[in-house]
Amino acid sequence: MPLQAYQPFKALYTLIAVAFETARFPFWILLYIHTAGRPHRKWTLRQAIRMRIVKAFLYHSSKVRVAPQLSLAPGTEKERFVVMEPATNSLYTGPTKDSEIVPTAIGGTWTPAAPTDVSNLEVVLHFHGGAYVIGDGRDRDTGFLARTLIKHAQATHVFTPQYRLSSSAQGQFPAALQDAITSYSYLVRTVGVPPSRITVSGDSAGGNLTIALLRYIEEHGADTGLPSPGCVWLWSPWTNIAAGLDAHEMESSPNYSTDYLNSEFGSWGAHTFTAGKDALQPYVTAYGNPFACKTPIWVQTGDAEILYEEDTEFVQQMESVKGNKIELFVSEAMPHDIILVGRILGFETEAAAAAKKAGEFLRAERAHL
Repeated sequence: MPLQAYQPFKALYTLIAVAFETARFPFWILLYIHTAGRPHRKWTLRQAIRMRIVKAFLYHSSKVRVAPQLSLAPGTEKERFVVMEPATNSLYTGPTKDSEIVPTAIGGTWTPAAPTDVSNLEVVLHFHGGAYVIGDGRDRDTGFLARTLIKHAQATHVFTPQYRLSSSAQGQFPAALQDAITSYSYLVRTVGVPPSRITVSGDSAGGNLTIALLRYIEEHGADTGLPSPGCVWLWSPWTNIAAGLDAHEMESSPNYSTDYLNSEFGSWGAHTFTAGKDALQPYVTAYGNPFACKTPIWVQTGDAEILYEEDTEFVQQMESVKGNKIELFVSEAMPHDIILVGRILGFETEAAAAAKKAGEFLRAERAHL
């Protein structure tokens, strides 16, 4: 880890960063007053300023490696937070087998509450984003997302697992995939939700995890007894983790100036997640590794985000496989992952519109059954 990730250098760096960004803030306001000075002309002054704040915060947080400490205590979620024990050993095979990293108990949050009746459910199993180094799936992290999916995509329940992060010990691949299997098995085998009524969803790194879980079910479902879900939603999915190992790859994006993501954040996530592993293997980097899939997939991306080109190319790659059903929705003038951070950035309306499209896709697929 970099020197500034340790005390007292972390505290010193933080003080300098706060002073530096505070001094620059009036400049950004003056620059953004006119639309010509904003990173994107279609953004409001409020949106442009919020983007700048989030971009600075994410950059400096990455420099000092600020990561959450995950806990299995209920917290403010109270009875909506549940602890899931690992499923039977037979469910973890192939790429999830590791001599050091093994399945463990994890938590998860239900919104609006855990279901008491499994009939007429429309459950979204959602994996949060955060480059595999931040996020916890609790209200402060995915509360806006869960409420948006319930209101505009017409889900009845959203379940957000607190999977292990690569910013902590024993959190690199395949820890998160093990936890995704635990979560899906919990819904199907413990709660009793019919697989056809489960939409597996994920934003950013969570989108990467969703693709990995879907691939796992396609390749190992018959042997493990894991059935295919009814639908998949991918929100600004991080499909090319291998590219994140090279800071120049991200910085060369034509949308680098219109997104809050930065190479420092991507590099932190990519290096810790793939530590000692092959970053190009299909379960890590989905980009360039299309596969046959029985489950219909809906993908959202913003045309102003860094991952836009890779997301659209990934959709084309999956479309090239005979029998796959995949649909792309592009949010105009939008940065990365508005379903997760839309409220923070001021893009609530656009996040709601995307959620509505996701719901329409799901209901259309339901009608074909």
